[in-house]
Amino acid sequence: MEVAPRPSRSHGSSNGHVRRCRNPFLEFELGLVNRARFRNQFLAKRILDLALDPSTTIQREHVGAVNTIDIEEAEGRYLISGGGDGNIHVYDLDDSEREERRIIKSMVTTQGSSQGHKGGVSRVRWYPFDNGMFTTSSFDSTIKAWDTNTMEVACTFDLANKVYSHALSSKATHGLMATASADPRIRLCDLKSGAFTHSLAGHRGTVLTVEWSPRHEYLLASGSTDTTVRLWDIRKSTSCLCSLDLHNSRSAPLSESNVAHTRTVNGLNFTPDGLHLVTTGHDDKMRLWSLYTGQNTLTNYGTMIRNQFVSNLSPLISPMSSGSPVYVFHPSDDRSLLMFDLMDGSLVKRLTGSYGRITALAWRPRTQEIYSAGNDHDILAWGPKSADREDALRTIADQDTWSDSD
Repeated sequence: MEVAPRPSRSHGSSNGHVRRCRNPFLEFELGLVNRARFRNQFLAKRILDLALDPSTTIQREHVGAVNTIDIEEAEGRYLISGGGDGNIHVYDLDDSEREERRIIKSMVTTQGSSQGHKGGVSRVRWYPFDNGMFTTSSFDSTIKAWDTNTMEVACTFDLANKVYSHALSSKATHGLMATASADPRIRLCDLKSGAFTHSLAGHRGTVLTVEWSPRHEYLLASGSTDTTVRLWDIRKSTSCLCSLDLHNSRSAPLSESNVAHTRTVNGLNFTPDGLHLVTTGHDDKMRLWSLYTGQNTLTNYGTMIRNQFVSNLSPLISPMSSGSPVYVFHPSDDRSLLMFDLMDGSLVKRLTGSYGRITALAWRPRTQEIYSAGNDHDILAWGPKSADREDALRTIADQDTWSDSD
């Protein structure tokens, strides 16, 4: 029977106990941790090291505020932006001019297109299943689906009201797009037929934000100026399941007294596992809701959030991995980016460096970077400030080659 060699005693230990190796790379090389655990430790460390990346410059293309950005899920390579100038730009994050700095330029644009939006772009979304198509909504009351290769419009939906946001599901097979507009009704658009299907009635004010559940393909969440957050099952004739109640009272699920925030709700996001919902509003509060019970978890995120603009502003949630904390990122009107522990509400760090108000966030899982849009016309990259081993970074980034059984 082979006996594993005993680890050597640390010279710095005065009590004779063995000091465990604190270097995750060395632990991995010595076989003390498996690949899955090492990957989780490495990625968690990189998230905690996030700071404004001074070595990356994204060429300024918009002549107005950058209202919205998104990074496609298929490759995690292409970023799309929409601005107050009505223009849309697509950037290849892997194709950059590398000298002393990483310079990323727009590769395609709708600038000058006769098919483009006539007003500011409020939200851009990549088609979840490939990067050959993306969708845009605008204050000109339209939503457009675009062919990425030709930058031409494939279909247009006219909502006859200012559109603040829209959402596509990465899990659903129904292919429906939900819309948030000045109309209290949430209208559902079918990208396959290019037509509206039906409307969800229940809100009494402008709807600013909508999101599909990543767990249940027919579950939709919405937030409105009427201070409510509603959950919908689009298959049912009475689609609204409940209106969330911040007081956790025992009122009826659709009671008119139920409110999620004391002022306008302008942002929400599901956790990646679909078990919780994060909402934010003009009461400068962010709340975490259990979707198992439908109740406010009463997590206290403090008093640092500033959120007063009538626009969609969705918090960003980091990927979930076993044994690692989950973080939520919230832009604040004071030009900072606040990073909280999702479950206990503690402020982990306050990221600064933007010269304007941050209007939108996008996560790039492959490199553990966050990209932010701002009303100062800029797109910024936020990445780990510590210099980790490049070969480990490349290995970690190639997540498809690893499994928990390795």
